[in-house]
Amino acid sequence: MLRPAILALVRQILTVAGTALVAKGYLNASDIEPVIGALLTIGSVVWSLADKRGR
Repeated sequence: MLRPAILALVRQILTVAGTALVAKGYLNASDIEPVIGALLTIGSVVWSLADKRGR
């Protein structure tokens, strides 16, 4: 139950960071969704591997 809560928090943090990057003009708004999705996917895989290794 902790994992979904942490992933939701990470998703919100990435959204805020992405919004800031768009506001500063570093990224286009259409570019931020795929970047956040990719980071969440990579993070989930790494977390899953670390969890399996720890057991």
